[in-house]
This record gives sequence, C-alpha cells and structure tokens, in this order.
Amino acid sequence: MSAQGLGAAPEPLRDPASLRRLLSPRSVAVVGVSGEPSGFGARTVTNLAGFAGQVWAVNPKYAGQELHGRPCYASLAELPEAPDCVLLALPRQGVMPAVEAAIARGAGGVIVYASGYGETGLPERVAEEEALRERCRAAGLPLVGVNCLGIVDHVLKAGVTFMPEYPRMVAPPGGVAITSQSGALGYALMQAAERGFSVCHMTTAGNATDLDVCDLAAYQLSMPECRAVALAVEGLRDGRRLFLLGEAARQAGKPIVVLKLGRGEAGAAAAVSHTGSLAGSAAAWSAAFRRAGMVEVEDFDALLETAGLFAKAPPPKAKGVAIITPSGGAGIMAADHAEALGLDMPQPLPETEAVLRAAIPDFGAPRNPCDLTAQVASNPASYDACMEAMLADPQYGCAVIPVVYSHHALTQNRMQQLRPYAAKFGKPLLIAWIPEQLEASGAFAAESVPELALFRSMRRLMNAIRLWLEYHGQAPMQAPTPPPGMAEAIAALPRGEAVLTEAEAKALFARVGVPVVEERRAATADTAADAAAAIGFPVVLKLDSPDIAHKTEVGGVKLNLGDAAAVKAAFEEIVASAKRHAPKARIDGVLIQRMAPKGVELILGARRDPQFGPMVLVGTGGVQAELWRDVALDLAPVSPERAEAMLRSLKGFPLLDGFRGAPKADIAAVARAVSAFSAFAAGAGERVQEAEVNPLIAGPWGCLAVDGLVRCGAG
Repeated sequence: MSAQGLGAAPEPLRDPASLRRLLSPRSVAVVGVSGEPSGFGARTVTNLAGFAGQVWAVNPKYAGQELHGRPCYASLAELPEAPDCVLLALPRQGVMPAVEAAIARGAGGVIVYASGYGETGLPERVAEEEALRERCRAAGLPLVGVNCLGIVDHVLKAGVTFMPEYPRMVAPPGGVAITSQSGALGYALMQAAERGFSVCHMTTAGNATDLDVCDLAAYQLSMPECRAVALAVEGLRDGRRLFLLGEAARQAGKPIVVLKLGRGEAGAAAAVSHTGSLAGSAAAWSAAFRRAGMVEVEDFDALLETAGLFAKAPPPKAKGVAIITPSGGAGIMAADHAEALGLDMPQPLPETEAVLRAAIPDFGAPRNPCDLTAQVASNPASYDACMEAMLADPQYGCAVIPVVYSHHALTQNRMQQLRPYAAKFGKPLLIAWIPEQLEASGAFAAESVPELALFRSMRRLMNAIRLWLEYHGQAPMQAPTPPPGMAEAIAALPRGEAVLTEAEAKALFARVGVPVVEERRAATADTAADAAAAIGFPVVLKLDSPDIAHKTEVGGVKLNLGDAAAVKAAFEEIVASAKRHAPKARIDGVLIQRMAPKGVELILGARRDPQFGPMVLVGTGGVQAELWRDVALDLAPVSPERAEAMLRSLKGFPLLDGFRGAPKADIAAVARAVSAFSAFAAGAGERVQEAEVNPLIAGPWGCLAVDGLVRCGAG
C-alpha cells in the first residue's frame, strides 16, 4: 500500500538480482590499500582471509607487489577481470574518479567508506553526494554508502568491512540477515556470530546515497539462507518504501523484525489539534511497521534475539506457553513475565499431569510452570518423560526452558539433548539464560542448535513470544468501502489553507459517515434562545468562530442550559469572553446543541504524516486526551475490524465495555465511525492536514460527534 497525498508512487525496490555481484561477490577489489595494517583498506583485505573468491588490492604506489598477502595493481583497468565488488577505502575527494573507473571496468557495484558528504549539512557537500548518486544511477552501478562500514556475506566469508577481526566470527552461516543504517550498530549485531548465533548476511546503508535499507533488506530476503531479517532503521527518504519491503517479505514468507532508532516527536510540532500532539513521529513509524507486516521491537537488545526466534520457529500450533524448569524460583519469574504480557499459560491436561506426577518428586510441581526440581540432574529418564508429556500436550505452542546455572559440560550436553524434542513436536524451545556467566559454552551450544532460541532476559523472551503469536495470528487488512457521497464531500473542501468552522466540520463529518449531534447556528442572543427552544432543553452553547480552534480555552462553551434566559445570558458571556481573549478573531455567534446523552468520551483524529501520509487516531477523549495519551494510531484507511482492534487496544477500553456495571457502548457503531473517518482522511490526501472529533461520545445508543475541527491544506 502506498500512502496517499505524497505525490508520485514510491521508487520501486531494486531488483535483488541486480545487486548480487555487489552484495554476494565472487571477487573483490579494494581500492586505496596502504601498507599500514591499521588502515581501512588493509583491514578489509585482512577480513577477506577466509573468502574463496579473488581479492585484489589497488594502489599505484604498490603496483606489482603483494599487500597483506594479496596482489596489488595500479588501477582497476589493469585487473585480470571485472570485479564484482569494488570497495573504496579512499578520502571523499578520490571517490568520484574511482567510481568512474569502476563503471569503465564493468564492476558489479561499489562500497564507499568515505564520510563528509550530506551528513555535514553543507550545501556543497549535499550537492556532491547527489551528483554521486545520479552518476551511479545513470550508469547502473549500485552503491552502498557513502559513510558506511561495508557489508558481510557470511555464507561466502566475504567480510567487506574495515571493522576488525571478522575472521573470529565462526558461527555457521544461516538464519538471520542484518541490515542497519548505523554501521557500528550493524556490526555490533554481527558480532553475535562470535558466540554461535547464526547470521547469513550484514549490510550497512550509511547515508543511503543510492541503496537504502529497504533495497538491502529486500536483497537479503532473496537469499536461501535467510529466514528472518533484523532491520535497524533511522529514517528514509520515502517511508512508503517500507510497504514495498513488507510485501517482498510476505511473498518470500520471511519475517522482518525492526527497530526504529530516533523516536522523537518533532513531527508533531505546530499542530492545531490535539491529534497533532498525540500522533507523534514514533507512533507513525510504529503504525507503518504494523501496516507493512513487520515485527517491531522497542530496544536494541531485543532486535537480534527476537529475529533469532522468528528465524528458528515455525508458525505456532497453539497459543499456550509451557514453562519447564528445575528451579521453582525461575518458574515463578517466567510466569510473572508471561502474565504481565497477557500470555496464556494453561494447566496440563489430565493425561499430561499424570505423567508429571509419576516423574516429579513430591516437592516439585506437576503443573505449569512445571518445577522438575534439581533431582532431574540425576534422573534423566524423568526429564525425558516430563519434556515429552508437556510438548505433546496440544495446548502448548512453545516451551520456555530457564537455565539457572551454568555447568560447562552438563549444560552444553543439555542443549543438545533438547534438540530432538523441538524437532519431534515442531514447537520452539526458548532458553532463558539466567546465569551471569554470559559467554559460557552452554550458551554457545544453545545458539548453535537450530531449534533453540536463546534469550538473556526473561522479559524479552516473553515479549518475543507475544510478537511471534501476534505475527502469525494477524489477518490481512481489508480496506473499508467509502460511504456514498464521500468523493463529493472531499471535492467541496476549500482549496488552499483554511480552517473550517465547527459547524462546517461536523456537516462534513456527517456526509462521510460519522454521526453528529443536532445543532443550529445563531448570531444573536434572541435567535439562540429560539433555536434552543426548537431543539429542546437542556442545550449547550459554543462559540462559533473560524479563528479559535479550542473554544474551552477562551470561555467559549456553556453546558446544561435549561431555559431561554440561561441561553441569552450564556450567549453574552461567551461573546464577551472571546473578545477579551482573542480581540482580532472573527466571531459569528454561537452554535446551539442539545445536550448529548451520557457516554464515554473519545477523541477521533487524522493528520498527514510527512513520511506516510494520512494517519487516523482514536483514544481517550475530552480534556484528558493529551494528559493520558491513551491512543491507538494507524495508517488511513482502516477497516471496521481494524478500528475495533484499535479501540480494544486502549487502556480505557473497559469504559466502553461496561466497566463496573455501566452500560456497554455500541462498539461496532464506534468502529464504523472510526473506519468512515479514516476513509475520509485517506481520500482527502493533501487536501486535509488535520481533522478531529473531540469528543466523540459513545454509548449503548451508538456514537455522536460533539465537536469538530478540519484544517485544510494546499493540495
């Protein structure tokens, strides 16, 4: 799905076949190698020690010699054949001439370490980077970087990076591919291969002059060895490319686990509505990841562990979590975290419990969590019986195995002993590594077993299970059907920047399928009293001004007025207060509304995100909207089913669902209103910058928009 209102469609992802020579090279030329072992070029050559393909050093100063065990040539033109990958270990000033030489030689692509381009913010450097991008694009020469630290194809042992000691990464290739905008963080993840974690590929985008993280991750999805991608993203020129990457992942049947770095809320600055301050940039990115079908984690420590689970685990056979441990304390710890995340921990079936009771000492616990006690160390048969029984129980989709101490030989053997259970039942075993002996041989053994997923935090482990269950349980998004008259209502919006009055905004909402409260306009106190009598007391009076968005802040709202005299007095007070607070504002009079029936106040809003286009928000409303920030956000449009899921995700949802005996709201009616509102926001595109209903009152009778705001844009 491409975001609406952002101009042309996003640039397509690069064809993985066109990147194969660059990202999985069979030959590498390192340009700019010196004799200094600590130089970036020399480090790169050293990191290619285990690479079976051709490696050539290029530096005219050392032509005809060997540099770090590799032949050195004066130029790319003199190489015996066209290199797949050209690594430029050169200062910025030497990059463009080297790129021209790579083009002339027919190279498969270039990697550029050099920095000092657009990231400096200097206009001339920005222009220089753009010229480099345009030249590579025109020549069909893909470029990784600039300002990056290279790539690693762990299958080929191609460590095309200046980071030290790649040959120490001895884990067998496979499983997880890593793509990171930050080079240092990407390589930090890659170093998990030193402790047995199975990685197949790593790329770092740097400035993403040509290829961005979406192009790079899409290539990794095409690798047979890749079963999941761990993606660390800071920003994109066009965020809608995430949806293209998500579709590539869906077609490949491989999950992407993603971390957003830089979750600031600057994107919400200068917003007119409450929605603008609530729908910040981090929330927009999270909504985009969800719409793209990606699995988002919120901290760096969780990224690789979670991706490791997704790479190793088949789809769940059940939602239940089994906890099997020789330590009662570890079982309690695991259960606490599972319960906090709402995970299901059913008790064993009677036939399962019978096996456990026969195998576990009477001071153990034949339940879930299952405390085997330390006696299992001396009774392997009981361990086998309990594992078999718990994993055979159809209620459980996975098992958590806390490891509470590290005994080098015993723990290492135990990890291998667990492997057949996972393979036999097709259920992942998650190892919670509790010992502070973090790099023990048992941990290494757990990482290296394809059916075991190792976590060094019980909280992260349980959250990974939650994400795994959610990922495999999500339904395809169904787009809502716009109500009749939607196109005409959008076409009638003013051209250019304008803020609709409340009456105009609510009339628009009614046309697009959002129920609104009955109201009339009045320019004088007498006509206000007549309108109130026609509507029926009690009524609400509200300031009618196109220049004042938040009426309560200027004394512009009077509630529960029971007769004509009260209405006339309220009219005069509202007008006088508005003139005091905003003497230059246009005041057209007041709006008269029947007091809305009692119900739950919600906020319903939409705004255009600069990266992803129209977004829809629903949350706890009224004056508490910004105080509690209890909101759900998604890309517009959303279906009624998705809208209901958004409502159910709110902390305040129990208020809608009959909290403490209160009448239940018509949740389906609210969901329909949210969906219709989102369809309007999506259809309006750039024509609407912000729109808001605050409050939307929900009750057993349905829902009503009581206040409204629309800020039109220049589209």
